[in-house]
Amino acid sequence: MFPVIDWKLISLETLIGIVLVALTAVDIVLPKKVDRDWIGIFSFVALFGLILFWLTQGNLNGVTFSGMFVMDSLAWFFKGFFLIAMVFVFAMTKEFFKSLGERRNEFYLLLWLALIGMCLVASSADFLLMFISIEILTISLYVMTAYLKSDKLSIEAGMKYLILGALASGFFLYGISFLYGMTRSTHFDVVQGYCQTHAMTPMTLFALVLIFAAVGFKIASVPFHMWVADVYQGAPTPVTALLSVGSKAAGFIVLIRLFFGVFGAWHGQWSLVLAVLSAVTMTYGNLVAMFQTNIKRLLGYSSISHAGYLLMGAAAGSMLGASGINFYLLGYLFTNLAAFLVIILFSIATKSDEIADYAGLSQRSGLLACTMLLALVSLAGMPPLAGFFGKFTLLMAVIQSGYVWLALIAGVNIVISLYYYLMVAKRIYVDPARNTSVIAIPVNMRLLLVLAIIGIVVIGIFQGPFLDAAMTAVKGMYLSHL
Repeated sequence: MFPVIDWKLISLETLIGIVLVALTAVDIVLPKKVDRDWIGIFSFVALFGLILFWLTQGNLNGVTFSGMFVMDSLAWFFKGFFLIAMVFVFAMTKEFFKSLGERRNEFYLLLWLALIGMCLVASSADFLLMFISIEILTISLYVMTAYLKSDKLSIEAGMKYLILGALASGFFLYGISFLYGMTRSTHFDVVQGYCQTHAMTPMTLFALVLIFAAVGFKIASVPFHMWVADVYQGAPTPVTALLSVGSKAAGFIVLIRLFFGVFGAWHGQWSLVLAVLSAVTMTYGNLVAMFQTNIKRLLGYSSISHAGYLLMGAAAGSMLGASGINFYLLGYLFTNLAAFLVIILFSIATKSDEIADYAGLSQRSGLLACTMLLALVSLAGMPPLAGFFGKFTLLMAVIQSGYVWLALIAGVNIVISLYYYLMVAKRIYVDPARNTSVIAIPVNMRLLLVLAIIGIVVIGIFQGPFLDAAMTAVKGMYLSHL
């Protein structure tokens, strides 16, 4: 007997799949030498249509595919997150790959494949579906990272990401095999029931360590961070932007699903480990970032430090901690995408990602300079921007959970991060320009820069609705232990 499928619950993923197949057919039919970027145009139209469709799904709840696929408030929240992120990433791709001609089309299709993977991760209620979803996302990222075949840094980044990613996949599967051996199921509800009625054993601890190692790779937590700097620097910048927001958010969805839901009954036995990892991760990321000369490498180590801040919410293990992760990621979405929009436009104009070349950017483009400044101070956690209230929420969560020492370490790290963020700001506004030519910005990119600025400022000043949305996502989470 085939399982009864509720197609309403998987309608968004179905539509994304239809778009991917349709665009593939269009790419085959189109002549190879065309002036207009038809795949890019169709992709934007489809993305905005999917966002409108996503808005109609806010009240959908249920489980289908024999309990493997769930549509709940957490899944809905992050699917919107991914769709918004993809609008920016597609625009970056359109601008970044102008010189590649028809080779852009394959890249667009890989982005659609990554979007399906991220949406499936958000709705996974079974370890096998979660693994397959992560692999769909990760394999597309492998290819996109090494997409610039003539760039040795891109090839190197792709190889490192592939090798370490394959190792992380092996850890995840090995951990699942132990859980299956104990519970005879890969469904989240069965494994959660087991955790609620059994104490942690050495075998279950080993399974959790293996699974967290795989999740740690996705979120770039120490000691699973080795790939970050080289991949961030070598990958095409749109891929780096997707890694910094989409892939990281997907990793934290897995963390929330598992460690606030499935394994939530054992929280008291793993929270201290997460707190220590949080402290080490944020400290390492910030200290190493201080010595970077490449802007993409700097944001790579910055990404490691932000993984440490986000792990504070996981260590807290509370409703405020989980909703703080969601809220922080929402602010991080606009902040990081704003920074990478500037990096792409600057690198197209100057052919450089070196921080020294950003000297005097304010004299060449006031909009780029302003956007980068707002992104940097938001990442540093300065009020009244989105990054400040995100950090404040996570600090409150760990203090309420009794980890005052972790909040103090986070405070010290915030001060450290101010150094290298403001160092870049000094280059932009204080140092004399090496080249005074004006940087031209296309109209569509100007619009996205303004939207990113609005997101950073509005989320920081009017936190209430966004924090409520983050809390609602957690409260309605399938099998939540909170």
